[in-house]
Order: sequence, then C-alpha cells, then structure tokens
Amino acid sequence: MNINQKFSNIDNVSLDLVKRFIEPYKENCKYLKQARFQFLEPTDLSEKSESRNQEIGYMQADFSIPESCYIADTGHFNSVEFNICYNQLFYLMIAYLVQNKLFNAMADWDLETYKYYQLSNFLISRFSSVFRKPINSDNFQGTLSIHKYSTRRNLIMLKTSCAFYDQNDGWAEGDINIAVLSPESEKSLNETKEAVVN
Repeated sequence: MNINQKFSNIDNVSLDLVKRFIEPYKENCKYLKQARFQFLEPTDLSEKSESRNQEIGYMQADFSIPESCYIADTGHFNSVEFNICYNQLFYLMIAYLVQNKLFNAMADWDLETYKYYQLSNFLISRFSSVFRKPINSDNFQGTLSIHKYSTRRNLIMLKTSCAFYDQNDGWAEGDINIAVLSPESEKSLNETKEAVVN
C-alpha cells in the first residue's frame, strides 16, 4: 500500500465521532486515539471511481497499545492487534464517509442506521496480512483505503487495504474484503425467521 500520496485536503475527524464508533470496545482495547481523513488530489483518483471503484481518500489514525488486552507484553505489534486496529480504523472510516455523504454505495445511510448495524452487518470475508518489520506498539500510525466496491442485490462488497507503521520504519500491511449486509437484507432475514416460527 502506498501511503505517500498527494492530498488536496486533510480533515481532522472529530473526537465525538471517534468515541461514538469505538464505543463498542472495552476501555483497554480502544487503541485508536485520533484520526484524519485525507482527500486524494483529482489526478490520483481512479478513472473508474464513478462505478465500481472508489478511492476518495485515506483514513489515517494514531494508535497506542500501552498494554495488551489479552496476553503478556510481546514487545511488538502482533496479528491480533492488527485485526483490532484494522476494525477500529474501518469502523471510523465508514462513519466519516456516511456522515459526509461521500460513499455512493451507502448514500441512503445515516449515522443512526450505521450505528445500529455497525457490529451485525459488517463481515470480513477475506483477511491477509504481512509483517515486514516489528512495530513499536506504544506509538504508531495506520492508514486505510477502500479501493474498490461493488453491489449485489442487498449486499455491498468492499475491497480495502491498510498499513500500520512507526517512526523506526516498522511496517505491516494487509488486504481485507468486507461484505456489508444492507438493512433491507437484515429485514428480509428477520421476516423469514418469523414466518418459520409462526
């Protein structure tokens, strides 16, 4: 993942938005501290962004893991922490895109809808990660992009890439696919269950 892009604007994400969408995590698992959305310059946008490709910008955040929430200190950023940090970065990016009406695939969503479905309707369908050099988990950054999406009936498929890094050239990156169930598909599933029960 290339994090050295040219940006036309950088917008600090409000701490209220951060707190609201990191809220599901236990206090000692809230690793994301602050974030900013980086808008790509027009020359860096994908030519196909009007249809199935979407790369408006990057979500970059500052992280700190002073103490692991599940294991004795390993001294470095590990795969479990990668997953947790990715989830927090992804949840916040979707919140920002929904709040600012920047994502066509979720144009009819608002923050209340997203909050309601945040945990239940966002599913990881593919996850791969590579660790190039150990990262100091006390202080590091992460960047996430949604570089492609497609819609299939009541399903939104997202292809994302992310990277985590520190000031000493520590580096880990990954490619993660997300399946998003639309509220309509959730409603249909519930109606089917009720019909079976009755």
